[in-house]
Amino acid sequence: ADIFNQCGFFTPQMEPYLLALLLNLSWLSKLGEATTSAPLRLQSPNIFCDAPQRNVQSPILSFVTSLSRPSCRKIKDKIYYDFSAVGVPTTMGTCASRIGEFTALAGAVSSTENSFERRSKTQKISNNDHHSSNEDSSVEIDKVTFTERLDEIPIGLLTQQNKTDMLFTMRQLAAMDRRRDDVISSPEFSHARQRRQDATIVERLLERFLKEKEYLTKVDCNDEGDNRFNNKGCRNVVATVNLAIKAWANANVRGSAEKAERVLNRLLNNNCDNYHPDIFSFAHCYSAWYRESIFAREEMRDEKTASTAMKKAEAILQSMKSTLMENEHSHTLHGTLDDVRKDVNSILETWTNVYRSYPGLAEKFLGFLDVQSQGQETLWIDTRSYNIVINAYAKSGNKNAVKRAESLLLQMEQMDSKVKPNILSYSGVISCIALSTHHKIDASSAEEILRRLEMRQEIVNHELKPDNVIYNQVINLYSKSGSTGSAARAEGLLNRMQQIANAGNSKATPDIRTYNLVLSAYANEKGPAEAEMILHRLETNGSIQPNAISYITCMDSYAKVGDVHNALRILSLMEKSFKDGNAEAKPTRRAYTSALNALAKSGRGDAGVRAEALVQTMERLYKAGNKDLEPDTTVYNVLINCHKNSSAKKAEQVLYRMGKRDVVSYSSVITAYSQKGGIEAAKRAQALLEEMKKEDVEPNAQTFNSAIMAFARSGGNGAAKKAEGLLKKMEEMYEGGNEELRPNAILYTSVITAWSKSDEPGSALRAEILLKLMWTMFKRGNVAMKPNVVSFTAVIHAWARSGENDAGERAEALVDQMIKLYDEGDEAVKPNVRTLTAAVNAYARNHGRDSASKANKLVKKMEAFGVLPNLQTYNSLISAWGNSKQQGAPMMAESILYKLESIFLDGNDDMKPSVVSYTSAINAWAKSLERGKAKKAQAILERMKRNSDSGRINVEPNTVTYTSVINACATTYGDKEEKQEALKIAYSTFKEITNSDSVTLRPNHITYSTFLKAVSKLMPGGEKKDSIVSAAFRLCCKDGQVDDNCLFQLKSSASPELLCDLLGGADPSEITLEDLPIDWKRNGVKQKQI
Repeated sequence: ADIFNQCGFFTPQMEPYLLALLLNLSWLSKLGEATTSAPLRLQSPNIFCDAPQRNVQSPILSFVTSLSRPSCRKIKDKIYYDFSAVGVPTTMGTCASRIGEFTALAGAVSSTENSFERRSKTQKISNNDHHSSNEDSSVEIDKVTFTERLDEIPIGLLTQQNKTDMLFTMRQLAAMDRRRDDVISSPEFSHARQRRQDATIVERLLERFLKEKEYLTKVDCNDEGDNRFNNKGCRNVVATVNLAIKAWANANVRGSAEKAERVLNRLLNNNCDNYHPDIFSFAHCYSAWYRESIFAREEMRDEKTASTAMKKAEAILQSMKSTLMENEHSHTLHGTLDDVRKDVNSILETWTNVYRSYPGLAEKFLGFLDVQSQGQETLWIDTRSYNIVINAYAKSGNKNAVKRAESLLLQMEQMDSKVKPNILSYSGVISCIALSTHHKIDASSAEEILRRLEMRQEIVNHELKPDNVIYNQVINLYSKSGSTGSAARAEGLLNRMQQIANAGNSKATPDIRTYNLVLSAYANEKGPAEAEMILHRLETNGSIQPNAISYITCMDSYAKVGDVHNALRILSLMEKSFKDGNAEAKPTRRAYTSALNALAKSGRGDAGVRAEALVQTMERLYKAGNKDLEPDTTVYNVLINCHKNSSAKKAEQVLYRMGKRDVVSYSSVITAYSQKGGIEAAKRAQALLEEMKKEDVEPNAQTFNSAIMAFARSGGNGAAKKAEGLLKKMEEMYEGGNEELRPNAILYTSVITAWSKSDEPGSALRAEILLKLMWTMFKRGNVAMKPNVVSFTAVIHAWARSGENDAGERAEALVDQMIKLYDEGDEAVKPNVRTLTAAVNAYARNHGRDSASKANKLVKKMEAFGVLPNLQTYNSLISAWGNSKQQGAPMMAESILYKLESIFLDGNDDMKPSVVSYTSAINAWAKSLERGKAKKAQAILERMKRNSDSGRINVEPNTVTYTSVINACATTYGDKEEKQEALKIAYSTFKEITNSDSVTLRPNHITYSTFLKAVSKLMPGGEKKDSIVSAAFRLCCKDGQVDDNCLFQLKSSASPELLCDLLGGADPSEITLEDLPIDWKRNGVKQKQI
């Protein structure tokens, strides 16, 4: 009672029964001798229903006795009978529903202690096996103990209940779907060992059955009235033996086929004329050898062993032929010919459902029976047999499934074949084509099978009439393919169906599914407008009206392209059709969801508001009594998506408004914050991820990826570390047993992206380490971790941002690695133009002396590889030359700009030079030490303006472009004449931008500070200089563009008198930006913040 109480399910009602049972057991144990004639009885209380008496040989005795054993503390895993009336669970399916009276055989008590010693020993062995789960171990211990206990019962004393339990155990352990998820027969897998133990137990139980039969035969052989061993009894014995063969066949471990054959040989070689193996005996043994052959070939790569095993399988079939098919008494022993066919089909169907990966198992068996039946009066197979094997290939996913299925159909179509195809045969082959995963949808091949059916119906079998089901199969394939002409072919089949129906075959009459499939075909190939034409055709059809699927298919087509107006219009048509009396067109939750999807896809700014209105309509109609329109989790998830692009906060409000939230709900809101960007959004995404745990909602890989990308886009300090921390947390949850959170290349690439956007030291190195970790895990067999071009490009981008001295070389090394892998056959890592641009950018930001030359060589190398540079690549190359200290660098930058102009003017609109292109070329001159660079920079600006004014290249200069020209002047070094020319260019450029009427073309704080710098360096002191400085600074104050740099350049260029005049104070040189009026720096401060 104390132990029951510790386990948490003791109730006061149990106490008297437990005590009474223990007292009786104590008395029985002192009896010391077995008795079967005077059983002790425990009277059942009133709370139990009446039930048959049970003897102590039942496991309840061992259960109660084991209560004092520490090894049996886990009582709920050991209970066999239903104690539900007193609160105790049950685990055995053979028990009685209630216990009425206990009948105890004293003979079993003496063996109880030994049984528990063996149980404890087995428990110890099982506990040492760290591969076995606790739950499985407890079940297996019970089976072993049960078998050992039966061995201790003398021959001839098994009760009927013992035999029933034995048969149940044998059937359970021999079941074909038992632990069949473990297909690898290896010592390191516990399932393989358990299957071997299952088969061993079944064979031991069979041995006991056979001993019992031999004993009873010897005792009762003179009793002529005993008919226990008539033909029916013999068949039962054979069926029992078959369980052992089946158990070894299903074990699929080393030597199991040999042991299955050993059991089969016992039937073949027994001395009793009445015991003969049946077709199941041979089939199970054949399957054991066949699967052993497949395992040896595919897993062990041992062709010799595979060939030997297959020959063994064929030998079993030959033995079946000589024993059954050539035995004139086989029908008498094993039933009628119809029974045999049913048995064959039963075997084939079982193999089809259980061994889906081995359709050849069923085909070889079928082929043998077909060949051996040729030329005989009896035929062991029929059309259904062929159909089952065809369907086996359809379910298998085998790459040769279609070819094999068509071959089987062709065999039936032969004129000399005794088995003829029916409509299900052709339908099965079409299903095989539809389910094939190794080829794209081949609707034309399916239509060819349909044509063969039509021809056979016209020429051979007029009763073989195709129906609308098989036509719909083919139309469905055209609907899914979306290839050119598929919609027209689908409509052609529809028209042909109507013609056949008009000719007298009413089975081929198109139904609503036919029209919906054609509608879907047009939607997938042509688009929503053409699909709607089929809908209108259906609406005007006198015999068939469109249903909800018809309207929803059309709505989905509009939703796919984000056409909100037409999606809502179709919804209105649907509502009108229902009001006009078409009950099948009643608007459903799915229809409203389609309209919501259209809003989500549209990207409209008011998508959230309009979606809210739709959901409110659904809520109102639901409250009014339309139960079909109750908004569910899917509806609210789509509503979240509608808000996702405009307001993450509103998306989150929907999350807390909905009733049941799932992983999609949270993931969508986290994605909304991820797209928003910023550190606060990233923090909110992480908070939602933590909230999911509290709400008992398991996140998936997409959830974590969105949260990781939120940090990657936040730009905050430590964001990359937090992103990687989320990845590690996900890996811990996966290792803890959550299979949904298996890390993959997408997640690692997201973390690499986070590091690529980080300004922390060592970020690029950390990104490359993660890439190498991905590659290592992939090489070790984790296919999901295979890096792709995006992964490599993200690391290259990280090096480009790093500014490290060897960043360009590290980036190019990664590009070379990608090319090498691609040459070895890895298409997924083929470098693209983004890869090239990132690598060139790495050189551009390096500022090394020969970086530009290396970048230029890289571009030429990639052009030879087949990756052509785009506008961004050329812009980065211009920057590379601009940042280079090489002689002639600005000329190279300018030549690239002219090359872009030429490519664009030749008709390539994608290569139109941008304002970045012109500005980068100007900056190349500004950063150089070349003479006359101010004039060269001005010339590029003038060229840009001429191209824009003429419409030749419509790109207008912006503030940065003008400022870059002024900077080229400010950094001019040389003689007095060159400086004067630079000053004129700076002054005219500054004057042009300040006098501009354009709202967008206005000087900013950088323009003012750069101009003051130019005046300071190019103009000697004096009143004229002070006048220009004073005018420029006053204009800067008026525009609110004063910043620290402007103030510094003012102090450098203005005379002390002018400084006092402009800034005031006793010592103007000590004045800081904080001392100046707010109005002077209102826009300059904002610019710096941005």
